[in-house]
Amino acid sequence: MPWTYLHTYIEILCHEICILTIPKVHTGLPNVVTRSK
Repeated sequence: MPWTYLHTYIEILCHEICILTIPKVHTGLPNVVTRSK
């Protein structure tokens, strides 16, 4: 497997993870803040 292919695959994987997790963080943070108060 060429290194460039692996590097591209990792970038795509990280991008997918960011797309999936960032909305959860944005919706989860206000809940945590209101609970701590």
